[in-house]
Amino acid sequence: MKFSVTFLGGVGEIGGNCYLYETENSAIIVDCGLKFFQSEFIGIDFTIPDFRYLERVREKLKGVVITHGHEDHIGALPYFLKFFPLPIYAGSYAIRLIKHKIAQSKYRPKSFNTVADGETIILGDFQINFLEVNHSIPNSFFLIMDVDSKKYIHCGDFRVEKNPLIGKPFPFERLEEYKGDVEALFIDCTNVFNTSTEEEESNLLEKFVDIFKNSKGRVFFTTFSTNISRIKLVLEACKITGRKLLVEGNAFSKNINISRELSYLQIPENLIIPIEKIDYYEPEQLCIIITGCQGEPNSSLFKVAMMERKKLKINPSDTFVFSSTTIPGNEKNINRVINEIYLHNGNVIRGMHISGHATQNHILNVIHTVSPKWTIPIHGEIAHQRLLEKIIYEKKLSNPIFVRNGDKITFSNDEYCISPTPTGTIYIDQRGGFEYDDELFKEKKQLSRDGMIIVFYSKNRVILETFGFRLTDELDIKIKRYINDSMEKLKDITDEDFDLKSTISSLVRRYFKKNFEKRPIVKTITLEDYDEYI
Repeated sequence: MKFSVTFLGGVGEIGGNCYLYETENSAIIVDCGLKFFQSEFIGIDFTIPDFRYLERVREKLKGVVITHGHEDHIGALPYFLKFFPLPIYAGSYAIRLIKHKIAQSKYRPKSFNTVADGETIILGDFQINFLEVNHSIPNSFFLIMDVDSKKYIHCGDFRVEKNPLIGKPFPFERLEEYKGDVEALFIDCTNVFNTSTEEEESNLLEKFVDIFKNSKGRVFFTTFSTNISRIKLVLEACKITGRKLLVEGNAFSKNINISRELSYLQIPENLIIPIEKIDYYEPEQLCIIITGCQGEPNSSLFKVAMMERKKLKINPSDTFVFSSTTIPGNEKNINRVINEIYLHNGNVIRGMHISGHATQNHILNVIHTVSPKWTIPIHGEIAHQRLLEKIIYEKKLSNPIFVRNGDKITFSNDEYCISPTPTGTIYIDQRGGFEYDDELFKEKKQLSRDGMIIVFYSKNRVILETFGFRLTDELDIKIKRYINDSMEKLKDITDEDFDLKSTISSLVRRYFKKNFEKRPIVKTITLEDYDEYI
């Protein structure tokens, strides 16, 4: 039986994880995430895979299997469910997050199915066993897939901990059961450049307590809102140092509430206070856990940095702790927030973070433990993939395979082949819910970079209207003369009819490219068009 994987997103990039696993008779989706977009492209909030490719396997699709509840693994579900209302299989924490995410959407899955560590489900040709692993969010899984008596392991995001704050130690013993019996291992390589040998989340507590004790004013603490282990440490540091906790940002409130309901967090009564009571306490008695660790515009931290929050104005005694890695593309936003904090004499502490992703040593330990025939690095940029590929090859741990988004890898008869597929990307502007495919996004970039010209043309007159830049009076005259002269020459050399609008638009594009290396979008409106409008 042929077994294939199509990489719709999450390969050669950080985010947008989405994988199509299929046989001749069955298909499943593993993860359905979004990728937050780089800040320089105004009007785009995030991207998702183009799901139109999946129409070819619609009848085979059995369900969506989620490894964990981070946005880059579940964030595209509201868009996916519009076209494919399939059953969803996920841990209890991810199920709660998904339900919250699609609450404002009219599209629903066929069913929600909660899975737990050690549970096995059958979806068509796929027998899938869920193996819970360590990560920064509860209920994170490896998927052990048995297909036609051959085993494949899809590693969701993971790290290795001997003494985790939430959950059990990393399950090396259970992975050992599959040693040498796995056809292919698809493994997270995000943190492969980190050569540390030991990293434990609990090691951060002493550092946090030290900061909380020695800070003379309020402590503003920012991290990813789904990093429940980190939130647990902040709560513990507050208890040890006697600080009250103020929760700022809907995402933190949501995740803390879910974690309490599922018993991942135990919070003493009166430890958390509402903002209305902030004036009841001295600054050194307060910790504010706040959203915006990536410098997102309009986040709570961004508004504080811009001095837009009356009750949270920055004071010279305030300390801001950044406890997260920087997602590629967010450097400018984060630096802007930090500079604003310094502008108002606040103090900033960075680097108080341990990644939710396995270090190089731990990635290699997993590969060695499983000893798969093939290893495919995923969930990382090309540099991460290539480094892991090189190390695996040099250490003879497995046979590494390099893939990219849009590739389809097929395993059959102990061999594999890679073929390209017509996948793509959809760009989302949340203001109004606008969606752009690759072609529209190309036009949007062109508009942003080079602007637009509308040419109003009649036999007696040319009017130029520009958007995104201005023409000098001299240049305006030159272009009009160029259009008129070119049209007269064209009429002299041909008796054939030609498309007037496309010809004028082409002339103007050519003029700008030749003289300015600029490629504005050009639209021509003729007198005939005007007559039609009126």
